Amino acid sequence: MEIISLAAGSSYFKSPTTATNAAITALQSGQTTYGPTEGILKLRRAISSKYKAEGIEVQPEQVLITPGVKQALYNLFITLLRQGDEVVVPTPAWFGFHELIRYSPGKLVPLPTHLAEGYKLMPEMLSSVLTERSRILLLTNPGNPTGRIYTKEELEALLEVTNQYPNLYVICDEIYDLVTYSSPVTCILTCKGAKAARTVVVNGFSKSFAMSGWRLGFILGPADLVNKCIDFQGATLSGVSTFIQEAALAALEACDQELAPMLEMLEQNREIMREGLDAIPHVTYFLPEGAYYFFPDLSYYLNRTSITGAQLKTTPDLCRYLRTCYNLELAPGDSFGVPGHVRMSFAVETHRVKDAMQRLRQGLALLLAD
Repeated sequence: MEIISLAAGSSYFKSPTTATNAAITALQSGQTTYGPTEGILKLRRAISSKYKAEGIEVQPEQVLITPGVKQALYNLFITLLRQGDEVVVPTPAWFGFHELIRYSPGKLVPLPTHLAEGYKLMPEMLSSVLTERSRILLLTNPGNPTGRIYTKEELEALLEVTNQYPNLYVICDEIYDLVTYSSPVTCILTCKGAKAARTVVVNGFSKSFAMSGWRLGFILGPADLVNKCIDFQGATLSGVSTFIQEAALAALEACDQELAPMLEMLEQNREIMREGLDAIPHVTYFLPEGAYYFFPDLSYYLNRTSITGAQLKTTPDLCRYLRTCYNLELAPGDSFGVPGHVRMSFAVETHRVKDAMQRLRQGLALLLAD
């Protein structure tokens, strides 16, 4: 029985042909030398145009091309944070935030949201954790692992709170912004109350364009902050390879035609996984509005004994049982700040989604057989 992994954060889709061809052409034309640290101008212009189409006035000088969104975030953390500064992160949240902040001077302050409330972040919840030490509010829209999308009204209500703290930056990770199933994502920069000097977007090509291995992200923010990040990146990583940026430019220009087949397949897979979870007793979940994960609560199946005699006291125990006995890999929710839940990607082949849901149902049912 083959291993089926639903634990990965990247999709199975191939990178756009337009991107691959553009990279090959650039390599063959000799684009293998150092490029500008901030990124090639035509890509920064194309990114600016993308946001201008949404009504956001942004100049290429406000864009920094980075080796992935993870590096974009690290550039910002190193530039903004000083010892004792706090980074407020609504949870569940991507585990990488914890890792990045661990290597920065800041301190992560989790702000729990809950499945029962649809993971909604209320303004009063935010007010309860912000202090004069708060330096960054880090949002993810759509959410990973929940798939929740903040509405424009929700974002503006949160910005009313953050604007009471003049030293606070709002960073919104919008890496899944083009992977949605209902309403489109509202870029935070379009919202009332988004202060130009204190609001930053990070985004990239890994998720929406299935280009995770290309390592290409960007920062969009106030020019003075972007310049500081350019200085840091220039001193450490330099610029992204120009042939990779040519690939990103080609993908961006062919966005609509490249994304449509992927989104159609993801929506189909989302429905298969939803039906599979509905068929399992005592499992609750939030129907993802964006990204490509479910984050179901499997806590009912903890504190049981597996067929191997192992005691399944924790979510990692449960995941090990499913891996050992059913060759099914899931990501424990503990890594995302919520024990008892698991993250399950549906960005895999459709037949594997179907097979995975059968294995999950069988594996959990056997835990109730005693």
